[in-house]
Amino acid sequence: MKLMQFIQGMLLTTCILLFAACKDNNGPIYLVNADNQQKITNGTIELSLFGTGEKFFIRGGEGNYTIKNEDATIADYRYDGETLTFLPVSIGQTSTTISDREGNSYTVSILVSNPTDEYRVESLDAEVEGDNLTKGDEATLKARIVEESPIQAEERFSLIYSDSSLSYGELRIFPNSTNNYQLGIFERTLKYAEDTGEPYLRIEATMAGSTKQQYTFMLFEDETTAEDTTSVSLIKEDVTDQYKGEFNGLTKAYRIYHLIKQ
Repeated sequence: MKLMQFIQGMLLTTCILLFAACKDNNGPIYLVNADNQQKITNGTIELSLFGTGEKFFIRGGEGNYTIKNEDATIADYRYDGETLTFLPVSIGQTSTTISDREGNSYTVSILVSNPTDEYRVESLDAEVEGDNLTKGDEATLKARIVEESPIQAEERFSLIYSDSSLSYGELRIFPNSTNNYQLGIFERTLKYAEDTGEPYLRIEATMAGSTKQQYTFMLFEDETTAEDTTSVSLIKEDVTDQYKGEFNGLTKAYRIYHLIKQ
């Protein structure tokens, strides 16, 4: 009888310990973005080289976490027991592993790159001014401005910044749906429209190659609303000098790119 009671006691103790262990372990470890409360599901965190870092909350697991950083020369971290902050150091890719005392672990890949703005051309238009332009010349000129655009509808381009002030960088124009692109360099400055005072970004670009094509763009950025995460922007390219010799009376000509910021 005493042996049976002893065995029953041992089984009860084991069940209690197992229950306590299951209760403390809250499942797999994962990360939640501290700003938007979104769970990281693809196992990758992207950091801008010139940014101040990204903050996350660690969830799941037993709760007492150990953090192992693979390469602090690419990305470092700070953890205060509640918030985990990843800090960019240099361009590259590394990983960080979060573990607990119950054997749970989670590894996230950290990608540090230059900040980039990507745009897709939704549609093209043209504006022309000139008191002596005939209706026929105006229609012909508008059609040519659209047809001879270096970027057509549904094509895209990227501005890859190389400095912390986001003033200089690399321009990539993707003239089709593939990943092949034309390469150039650009300088970006803040300007204000003379007629309306509206702020815009003046982008002066020089493309690589023997012809050294140059473009001057006026980028008007629209604010993204909370209801709509799509940012619709507008670029005006001054092409007056390109067509002025062919069309008498032309005073101003613009190529208009209607953009979707990716």
